[in-house]
Order: sequence, then structure tokens, then C-alpha cells
Amino acid sequence: MKKPKAHTPATEMRGRLCRNIETLRPKLMELAAAHGTPLYVYEPERVRQNLRTFRDGFAHENVPMSIFYAVKSNSYPGLLRTVAEEAAGLDVSSTRELALALDAGTEQIVYTGPAKRETDFAAIVANADRITVHLESARELQLLAGAATQAGKTVRCGLRVATSAHKSWAKFGQPLRELRAFYDEAASLPSLRFCGIHCHLSWNDTPKPYVQALAEIAAYLKATFSASERGSFAFLDIGGGFIPSAWQGDYPWNKDGLSNPSLEDVLPIVLKDGYQPRFESMETCRPEEFFREIARSYHETIKPLLPAVRLFAEPGRFICHDAMHMIFTIIDKKTDQMGIVDGGNNMIGWEKYQYFAYAPLFDLTHFSFEREIPFVTYGSLCTPNDLWGYYLHCSSVEEGDVIALPWQGAYTYTLAQEFIKPIPPVAHLGR
Repeated sequence: MKKPKAHTPATEMRGRLCRNIETLRPKLMELAAAHGTPLYVYEPERVRQNLRTFRDGFAHENVPMSIFYAVKSNSYPGLLRTVAEEAAGLDVSSTRELALALDAGTEQIVYTGPAKRETDFAAIVANADRITVHLESARELQLLAGAATQAGKTVRCGLRVATSAHKSWAKFGQPLRELRAFYDEAASLPSLRFCGIHCHLSWNDTPKPYVQALAEIAAYLKATFSASERGSFAFLDIGGGFIPSAWQGDYPWNKDGLSNPSLEDVLPIVLKDGYQPRFESMETCRPEEFFREIARSYHETIKPLLPAVRLFAEPGRFICHDAMHMIFTIIDKKTDQMGIVDGGNNMIGWEKYQYFAYAPLFDLTHFSFEREIPFVTYGSLCTPNDLWGYYLHCSSVEEGDVIALPWQGAYTYTLAQEFIKPIPPVAHLGR
């Protein structure tokens, strides 16, 4: 009989978040009163806990691991400082993100991303003592070597490779089969220390793609490189992309991810409470399974070939997903089932909650976890596409109520834009 996946059940996640929101509620109300709304609320302790979970998970499995938090997932400077305080590194993909990382005070940086130009390499070389750069092509190799030679510095670098596990990520890096020629060319350039492989994967709810990529890399290295050559590899970067367990999900009426799924037909059904269940849970493997299976693959395939190599990882969503919340105030209650809050989806940069993702909304003033009613919560922008959700946890709802959209730290603040209204300020929990 096929063994079922060890997924985190939605009911377990619901209970945990119930306890969390009840703990958060008075603190969020205090911040709303002190700072006004709309407001981002940053929770540093969540970042610390998530970093420790990731670090301790691999340490428990005896895997040497260096963490480089992916700045693109949430670039709030206060969050980056928390990461640096926890002695973790930062993963950057532009000179803008590099400046943020340097300001945060981190001592360890990986520089990733395609289409790097001379300005990128000038910044990399200027900070060579902190940076390892993941190269994407022979063109980048020559540009980096030239910049390093001119500055009289030696720069650590590796090549981003693609395996059969990478699928639609083909625009990045080079096919694994080209690593040998790239290694030989890099070895001829004295200003470079070529010392690793980068094989970033993303949007994974199980460890299977990582295990597949590690197996392919190990087979290639064994067939193509001598033992002494393999000894020059200091790191193997598995990237980020693990989706953490979170109580949110997909709308049942938009399983195909359409950007305009006929809301004039959907909305009457929503308001009549016609969808049961109201959302389909996003369930992923438990973190301990993720750590265990990658560790097993590392010990079985990588360590025998590269006994001194260190794994790098670039988690983003895993670290920040539950570390930032958004709070609003209901300004106008249009009907018993529709209201407008003072924050617009310029705070997240796109119509995420209108079409694609259910996330729980809570009325903190008239709080109830058990009672979730059909209530369309619109934002305050001059566009009908500005919508936060179709359901609201509440005992009742009135103008002036404070509304929370908690645990939405990944790919929201980073994508915020000054469209019609300014980007709101950030307040810290725990200060």
C-alpha cells in the first residue's frame, strides 16, 4: 500500500493560528491606536524562530549548512537586520539589494540572478571579502575576472546549474553538462576562486526536487571530475523555495489561477455562502521531513564525493511568511456584506487576494475565530480590483473596526508600490 505523505493538516494549522491570533490581538490593537492605520506590523521573534528552526533542522541531521535569507521575499530593513543579528547571511540579486544587505550589517552575502552587468561586478568586487557570486554564463565569468583583475582582488564564485528537476527555470544558469568546461575556464583565471555549485529550486512543497537535483549533480561529478578536482568545491547551494505550512489556500472557483474569473458570477454565490469548503488548504510536507530527506540525500550522494563541502540554502518564504501582518480600519460599511478599509492593495503590489489566494481576515474589534461570514472587504484605491478577501472572522462588523490580515510576510511588502496612495509605515511588535 502506498504510504501517505506526512502533510500538515489544515485542522492542526487552524488550531495553532487560533491561539496565535488571540495572543496577537491586543498587541495589534495597541499598535493601531498608537500609529493609526493602514500599517504593516513586523514581528522580529518570528524571523528568529524560523531561522533557528531551519538551522537546527539541518544541524540535527548532521548537515553543515549556511543560511542566506533571500532578500527579495521581504526586503524590510528591520527584518534584514534581524537576520544579520542571528548570524545568517543574505542572498541578493541586484546592487539595490546589495546596498540593503550591507546596511543591515551582514558579513556573508551570495550574489545571484541572471543578466549581471558591469555595475553588478564592480559592486561585487568592491565587497569581495563578504560576497560569493553565483555566475550564470561564460560572459559573466569573463566580466567578473576582468573586474577582479583590475581591482587586484580575488573573488569567490560558483556556477548556477540546471538539472532535470528545474523544468520551467531554464532561463537561469547553465545545463549541468556544461559545468566541466566552465570549471576549466575558471581555473585559468587567477583572479577567481571557483569553489562551488548553485542549483536553486523554487515553489516546492516536498523535498523531492532537491533530492533529484542532488542525485544528478553527484552522478555528474563522479563521472566527470577527479577526486582532487572535487576537493576544490567548498559549497553546494541548493537555493530556497520551500513553501512553509501556512493556513491559507486557493479559492475553489479559481483552481486554474485565472486573472479574471467572472467575479460578477462568483460574488453572488460567495455572498450566499455557496462555496463549501470556502477554500482549499495549501498543505506541504512537515519541515522535519524536508530536513530529513535532503540530509539523507546529502549523506548518501554528496558527502562521499565532496567530504569537505558545505551546503548553502537561500530560504525566503520559510523565514518571513509569518513575520509581517497588515492592519486596516473599516472606513465605510456599504452593506451588511461589504465594506471598504483604509488600506489598498498597493501594499502588496497586485490583486493577490482577489483572484488567487485565500488568507484569513480578522475583525479585531468584534473578534471571533469560530464565526467567519461572507463579507467582501475592499481596499481604498480608485480601482474595483482592490480587494482583500470575501470572508471575515467576526462576531459583528461596524465602521471603525480594526481589521487584521496576519501572517502575510512573504512577497507582499517587497512588491508594495506607491500607486495612488503611499506605502504605509512599519511598526514593530515587541518594542
